[in-house]
Amino acid sequence: MTDHDNLLLDEDLITAFIAETSEQIERLVQILLDIETNTDRQEEFIDELFRLAHNIKGSSGVVGLTEVSKVMHEIENLFSAVRNGQYSLDNSAIDLLLSFTDDFSAFLEKKIGTATFNGAEWLEKLRQLKRSDSSDRQTQLIDPPLILNSEDKVKVNAWQEEGKTVYEINLDFTPEAKMRSVSVVIFLRFIRNYGTVLTTAPTEDRMGDENYSTFKVVIFAEHRFTTEDENHIINYPINQEVTGISIREWQYRKEGAESGVNQISEPGDHGSAAQTIRVNSDRIDKVINQIGKLLTLKTSLSQLYQNGYQGKSTWEQFSKCIQELEQTVSTLQTDTMDLRMIPVRHLFARFPKIVRDLTKKLGKKVELHFVGEDTEIDKHIAEELIDALTHLLRNAVDHGLEDTETRKAQGKDPVGHITMSARQEGSHIVISVSDDGRGLNLDKIREKALLLGIISESDSLSPEETIRLIFAPGFSTSEKVSAVSGRGVGMDVVKTNLQKIQGEIDVRTKPGKGTTFLLKVPLTLAIIQSFMVKIGGQIFGIPVTDIVQSIVIKETEIHKISDQSLYYRFPETIPLVDLGNYFQFPLNQDKSRIPVVIVNYGRGRVGFIVEELIGLEDIMIKPINKALGEQDQIAGAALLGNGKIGLILNHQHIARQALNIE
Repeated sequence: MTDHDNLLLDEDLITAFIAETSEQIERLVQILLDIETNTDRQEEFIDELFRLAHNIKGSSGVVGLTEVSKVMHEIENLFSAVRNGQYSLDNSAIDLLLSFTDDFSAFLEKKIGTATFNGAEWLEKLRQLKRSDSSDRQTQLIDPPLILNSEDKVKVNAWQEEGKTVYEINLDFTPEAKMRSVSVVIFLRFIRNYGTVLTTAPTEDRMGDENYSTFKVVIFAEHRFTTEDENHIINYPINQEVTGISIREWQYRKEGAESGVNQISEPGDHGSAAQTIRVNSDRIDKVINQIGKLLTLKTSLSQLYQNGYQGKSTWEQFSKCIQELEQTVSTLQTDTMDLRMIPVRHLFARFPKIVRDLTKKLGKKVELHFVGEDTEIDKHIAEELIDALTHLLRNAVDHGLEDTETRKAQGKDPVGHITMSARQEGSHIVISVSDDGRGLNLDKIREKALLLGIISESDSLSPEETIRLIFAPGFSTSEKVSAVSGRGVGMDVVKTNLQKIQGEIDVRTKPGKGTTFLLKVPLTLAIIQSFMVKIGGQIFGIPVTDIVQSIVIKETEIHKISDQSLYYRFPETIPLVDLGNYFQFPLNQDKSRIPVVIVNYGRGRVGFIVEELIGLEDIMIKPINKALGEQDQIAGAALLGNGKIGLILNHQHIARQALNIE
């Protein structure tokens, strides 16, 4: 529990805190990485770093995360020392701060109420960092705990049960402070005007040791501090050795209670930052305007209904309302979709640190570049791409790029380069990950595939088919397992994750020049236009983004080679998949009129034989309940205009599975 157990925190407040803090941490990481590669930019960014730490400290305190607030206060002091020229952010400091952001980000991603944060550990690490930098310090700084004797414990418990207030007030000193005890004595004399001093840390007999970075005093106040009281205390002038004064309500934790743990254990299941989206107010205004139009149309239609049919004029008015309704709903659909769109830079922002950590492990020099960061993508799609892009980056750093000496010997830039780019192509987003490394070794890929039994000696594969072997489960060309790669669980995960969101991947490589992975994913999966068909009496939808054409053919136009049905349409031959057989639904068909929907599936085209062609419909896709198990053939479900449920086909997966294509 926190020091604010009695503070009621609503879900909106917590959600807003997580969203805002995640963005601030993201920005803090970006600055630290920039400073690491450009040490002369510390002065340029230090004010922003200080402001970020200060804001996180304040908002953490508001939601009851006192341990986090303490750590951020220590980081704020560190940045203050940098700003005052007393400290410089070297590699060890940046490493520690980045490790903290990892830990804190993981804490934020968990469900608030169950997550824990070890603030005491991080406080010690940060203070140790400052100690190691203070060459003139003879003794190590410590922060002794507040100690209560039995009598004091009884007092505090009684006061708290009566609803009276106990405060902890902290004085934070600069690392170079020499007269801490003088400042403490002066401050104690002042603070006794506000209440009875219960205990201090260090205790009065140890104040002269001068080996503490923070002085703590606990006081009992007859009345709750006003805002004026708190401002008076916080702004009390002592000397420049005191970097800050802070106040918090303090509670004695009874034996057995958990300490050093920050939790917000209010009712409700609070999601992480992944469930929030920052939306431009202009986009919200657009949605509101369209809702206003809908309300007007609703009134018009209601009046027409109440007045009854009065001839041609009534019908014309009704037709006009319907047209306006269709237009307004279409615009509202577009505007609502925009609410879920985020710049791809938010997706890319997490990767510089990943690359940095990998290069340190592998001893390589790598620069990461971004192109098209303003390209917008559905937030859900972006989240589904994180694992795939992480795998591709790890492989690029580990496998794709040569070590520094090898690159020099080959006449390359000793620094390897990886470029992540994004662009929109119609209703899709194309994200590429390119490196200027060694390129894929097709001979090595084939040898490993033979060894694993994926192919046989008699198989004759084109270069493109050979490249596709890297997506086979368990495939890896790495000769040894490391913390980075070699386990064969990377590229098949990429393919699987993409198929879940109806995406596809293409690979281009040149020996000695590098490799590019192209990920093509839908712009959004929320509201799409789907071509509805009937299969065995059931209604299914196929996203129109990949539909080439719907046709009706005769049974005599279907040709068979082995077990594969084919349809010849100059200049191409299109394989056919009978969806009735695929789903084991018997089709009620006229053999002289066989409906076929021709779609792109990544490597070519396929024709889906269906029972009936229904037509286009705008639908909102909902995920299938996980309780039903994995349904790879189905992308989701939708409530149709007739009130029935339609299933949306994952046509990419069906095509590959039916045609035995990996």
